[in-house]
Amino acid sequence: MVVDGCFIIELFRKCFTAVTPGKYARKVFIERDDPVFNMSWMITAFRYDLLLLENQIPWRVLDCLFMLTRENDETNEPSLSELTLNYFRSYILGKHPKKIEEVGSKHLLDFTRKCLLRGTQKDSNIHRNPVQAQIPCVTELIQAGVKFQRTNDSMLNITFENGVMKIPTIVVCENGESLFRNLIVYEQCEASVYEMEITSYAMVLDNLINTSSDVDILVQKGILFTHLSKEDIASFFSKLYNNTIPGDFSYKELTDKVNEHYHRRCNRWKTILARDYFNNPWSTLAFAGALLGLGLTFIQTFYAILAYRAPESDEGYNYP
Repeated sequence: MVVDGCFIIELFRKCFTAVTPGKYARKVFIERDDPVFNMSWMITAFRYDLLLLENQIPWRVLDCLFMLTRENDETNEPSLSELTLNYFRSYILGKHPKKIEEVGSKHLLDFTRKCLLRGTQKDSNIHRNPVQAQIPCVTELIQAGVKFQRTNDSMLNITFENGVMKIPTIVVCENGESLFRNLIVYEQCEASVYEMEITSYAMVLDNLINTSSDVDILVQKGILFTHLSKEDIASFFSKLYNNTIPGDFSYKELTDKVNEHYHRRCNRWKTILARDYFNNPWSTLAFAGALLGLGLTFIQTFYAILAYRAPESDEGYNYP
């Protein structure tokens, strides 16, 4: 554990040196024959391995080793949390998580999770039965008039107001599945975690993304970024939280608003009208002409009814 911890701290310091010039950068340098940095695949492999749940070293061990290896006269040396965020920044789903207080973190995976959750707005309604909290996929919501917008908010802050669903940017790379799964497994296995935000987030994404058409829409909206194929992404989200059930579902309020909007028939009718009759100028003119003809026909019928006179009564008429 001590050897692994020293290796991790030295790795973090060298990576910080590579991107941050200055006084501290001269303290820990990268050797020319260092295989970790001379082989391009090794940095990615280490990022993958260091966030596996089974590979976690207690944070207090890393912090103890970090303090023991820190020079007393070094005043501008970054903290352990700054080194950690610098190393994992490009790996954490394309996000820029904010630094948190180091006290209370159990290990690197727990620290990463807390950084991702920082700035997340809490749902006032916590649902105990997530099986009933299902929402339609993107394609079906589009047919019901729902619009999708990209935001630069915290990762988990998915909102729905006035028929507009705002989703923070989602970046999925080849190693994204590993990070997602380890975060979900950690929430399932850690007794101190009560609100399972990552698992709930995975459930919402699984509901939204069922087919490659759903992926295509999110990519066009600038919400989803990936180098994988549409089919692989759809399969990735459909299997993301298999055999897991969050004790507390964090998106109850969101799912209620979405389902209420989706089940209103008038929203579908307006969408069909806009899609079939107002999608180009010619169809709009044709629809307007049809309405004008219908209106003129109604007016003609109305005046014909007004002009109609009933025959006079023949009471008192003497027949021969």
